[in-house]
Amino acid sequence: MERFNSEKISSKQISILDNNAEWLGIPKSHLMECAGYSFAMEIINKYHLDHSKLVLILCGIGNNGGDGFVIARHLSSMGIICKIILVGNPEQIRTNEAKLNWKIITNSLKYSIEYEIVNDSSKIKEYYNKISEKKIKYYLIVDGLLGTGIKGKIREPISSAIDLINNLRIEQNISVVSIDVPSGLDPNTGNIEDKAVKSNLVITFHRNKKGLDIENEYIDEIIIKSIGIPEEANLFVGRGDLLPTLKIRDFNSHKGEFGRMLVIGGSKNYSGAPAYSSLTGIHFGIDLVITYTPQVIADILRSYSPNMIVRSSPGDWLNMNSYNEILLLSNWANAILIGPGLGEEKETEELLVNLLKKFRDDKKSFVLDADALKLVKNHNELLKGQNCILTPHENELKIMTQTKISSYKEISRRGSDVLKIAKKLGVTILLKGSYDYISNGKLLKINKTGCPEMAIGGTGDVLAGLCTSFLATGNNIFKSACSGAFLNGYIGEYIKEKIGPRFTAMNIIENINNSILNLL
Repeated sequence: MERFNSEKISSKQISILDNNAEWLGIPKSHLMECAGYSFAMEIINKYHLDHSKLVLILCGIGNNGGDGFVIARHLSSMGIICKIILVGNPEQIRTNEAKLNWKIITNSLKYSIEYEIVNDSSKIKEYYNKISEKKIKYYLIVDGLLGTGIKGKIREPISSAIDLINNLRIEQNISVVSIDVPSGLDPNTGNIEDKAVKSNLVITFHRNKKGLDIENEYIDEIIIKSIGIPEEANLFVGRGDLLPTLKIRDFNSHKGEFGRMLVIGGSKNYSGAPAYSSLTGIHFGIDLVITYTPQVIADILRSYSPNMIVRSSPGDWLNMNSYNEILLLSNWANAILIGPGLGEEKETEELLVNLLKKFRDDKKSFVLDADALKLVKNHNELLKGQNCILTPHENELKIMTQTKISSYKEISRRGSDVLKIAKKLGVTILLKGSYDYISNGKLLKINKTGCPEMAIGGTGDVLAGLCTSFLATGNNIFKSACSGAFLNGYIGEYIKEKIGPRFTAMNIIENINNSILNLL
């Protein structure tokens, strides 16, 4: 399978991978343990550490500090004397993993590990003076103050701790090794907004970070160490992918600012499909959802819920008579869904073709589902390069592309097939199935949430509605497809556990909020 991630990654990507690994059953405490152990073994070998060489470890209250606690444990287990300086209050240690390792050290390892708490800049200066007066000679300094979440001006007492490290490095000619990233340096850009630790060596975890480069004057050498994040955390959509896409309303937001969604669908034969998609957007929390449909089913749709806003065009199917009104609504919408229950009439195909031309010109974000996928099969050139998600099942994809893809049992080959088709069409494809395959021609993700009981009418309309909802709340095309697939399948699993194996698409819609709360 073609590799789908660049060699360097951002801080957001590593956070996603951490959460995805946890979703796969690997606790974050395991990752921290692996990070601390691999770091400790590297510096022991590189700097020939033994019981005669004193190591100073400065730790912040985040996960980098937690890594520092683990490093101290492993160094002490090898008979190496180390001292931890916690820069901050123990009560403010941010994560459970870091708290656990601080508790182990302070409760159980007081004999083998010395530690000191300095929670203001004056105490940092006092400690610096003590080093000078007592002529304490550290052989190595480990920088675990700040990690990949650095933003803005450095606050005290971290600022003074960075000065302490840099001063000791020069005055006593001590090597400094940073955990994952030099404290104060932006791991995404390499920029330093305020100040940063000057590191002889950076041991970074899993993959190199985008902003880390040995050409930077603050870094002499970079070593990359594995911490046990499996390839599955990259390949499979997980909780880590979903969380950043669950946008939060601004405090002073107004109606319409948290998503405006347009659903275009329905015909005299199908009223339920566009209703499912629209109700999905409503239950997801989209501010305004408008459903555009033929007049023949408009009143039926309105009767489903007082939350439904329905606009209609005369007739049994949508056609060019509705073109101008749909364009006005499209300009209003943040994201558009076309296809649920649309029908396959020639007049509807003409409407779709003209809408796609206009969407291309206006750079609109939209989802094509169900009947729209059948209508567009002779017009694939109109999709090239559009901000579009296609949500076919295997037969629909075959009809669209005249291409047979590998069996669902051949994960690698099937993934490659979907990636190639997405690249050729120039869109994002979400191939539905027991495993969902999502690709934009560059990236590939596989979603495995869901259950066989979801193979019922309406679940595809819910999926399309979820993808459009993520789009409407400001996520990009690929992430919206990934999150839509993951959440749709997760809700199915959640309902099966709560109410049993027999449920409907409306059960999925009604449990969107409960499922999200359960994930959070």
